[in-house]
Amino acid sequence: MAKEEVGTVVSTIEGPSPNKVDFVVNAEGKVHRGQFVELDYSEGTMVCMINDLQKTNRYFERAESVKEFESNGRAMFEQFPVLEWEYLLAKTRPLGVLSKEGRIKRPSFPPGPGAKVRIASNESLKKILHFDEEKGLHLGDLEFHDLKVKLNLTKLLQKHLCILAMSGAGKSYFTSVLLEELLDRKKEDGRIAAVLFDTHGEYSSFAEPAADSKKKDYSSKTILIPSHSIKIGTPKLSTGDFAALLPGLSIPQKRDLNQAISKLRDEMKAGLGPYSIEALMREVQANEQGKKTAQSLSAWLYELAEMRLFEETDSFSLQDIVKPGMLTIIDLSSEISDRRKQILASYFLRKLFFERKAKKLPPFVAIMEEAHQFAPEGAKSEYAIAKRIIETIAREGRKFGASICLISQRPKRLSTTALAQCNTHMILRVTNPYDLKHLAESSEGIDSASERMITSLQVGEALIVGEAVRFPVFFKVRERKSAESRHEISLEKAGLDFEEKREKEKEEAEEFL
Repeated sequence: MAKEEVGTVVSTIEGPSPNKVDFVVNAEGKVHRGQFVELDYSEGTMVCMINDLQKTNRYFERAESVKEFESNGRAMFEQFPVLEWEYLLAKTRPLGVLSKEGRIKRPSFPPGPGAKVRIASNESLKKILHFDEEKGLHLGDLEFHDLKVKLNLTKLLQKHLCILAMSGAGKSYFTSVLLEELLDRKKEDGRIAAVLFDTHGEYSSFAEPAADSKKKDYSSKTILIPSHSIKIGTPKLSTGDFAALLPGLSIPQKRDLNQAISKLRDEMKAGLGPYSIEALMREVQANEQGKKTAQSLSAWLYELAEMRLFEETDSFSLQDIVKPGMLTIIDLSSEISDRRKQILASYFLRKLFFERKAKKLPPFVAIMEEAHQFAPEGAKSEYAIAKRIIETIAREGRKFGASICLISQRPKRLSTTALAQCNTHMILRVTNPYDLKHLAESSEGIDSASERMITSLQVGEALIVGEAVRFPVFFKVRERKSAESRHEISLEKAGLDFEEKREKEKEEAEEFL
């Protein structure tokens, strides 16, 4: 069915041109900023996005005239046919042309003034925005259009994704929706594994049976690993692994460490069993030829030993916990030490990446909450242990099916190298001017009009730009199916729960006495 016409293309100082088309909205037409429209074009159908709307009235163009007239007690509406001269001007950006052969082309010359404008059809939008109706991930609904935003898995994640927003704008909610789509995916559609580094325990509800019958239960597809239960097997660590955890190691220290590891591994193969980090320290200290090097190297190893992370064997096998269609949550919420968090993230990411390169693991996406803490821009290597492997996956991971998703509320503080390799940006509300400037500079798809719209986004609204879509798309995030995080309660509810708990404890104590 043909869409109703909403306006007519007009001539302005700047257009119509291949980059800018303005149209006057007719009396019955209703359009909104961020909405898509289309018009007939010599080569097919031109699709445009409305960047701005401007209402104009000739009678009110000169402020001094309006003031003078109104100050004498005369109303403009009573004396002149004001409403007849009022009109709404829609300013649009042409996105592309759907040719008669079904191809998508960039506009190369302007449409003619007088061309009739109509609301874009769903068929046009699916084609020009790269929506995947059959197998796409349903993340939300296109604003002002009756159309689901369903994005192709490969286009969204293979070249990496970043989710950026200020605190409280809905990052965790959107991430939960993305996880649901990955977990609900059918085997025949192609599934990947998801590994989430949860710094605040916001996603633990995925591992718990749903208490509310209206919520979907994902506990059978989720593995929750509290950080305090993680133990790293010392014999599994190579010299390169230790160098990644101890960025300050010198070349002589690496040489001596390699000799000690080689000797202990030979003994292990001979039947002496796995060795501990303490045994490695003793072997390093036994090196008579380089006592000074041994002393400083032992100090580095002692620092690691004090963290109580290293034992003779791993507490788990990645091949047992990283599976297609499954979510593995590394819960770091109990960790106070940033260094421990960095070491755990670095170790896991290195294992994930290299085992995927060897095809021992399925394709995966590693989701990093508070990514600016793990890969901070400008930080020294000893304070950003996980940064190097994050940047490595961002640069090389797409070739091996190793994807990364960076979540941050401070993109300005996030590694520029990692952020630049994320070819799709999911942006919720951002108001910090420094972060906005950084976003505009790092995302090619964000123009000045889109940048202005980001600050006006409400909670639950998002802008996506990059590889997953051809052009910027504003949409409403769909309602989540899973139970909400325990952290997602109001301050009033948290206060009420606390007082009720205290009162109950007091009553129980009085009954006991």
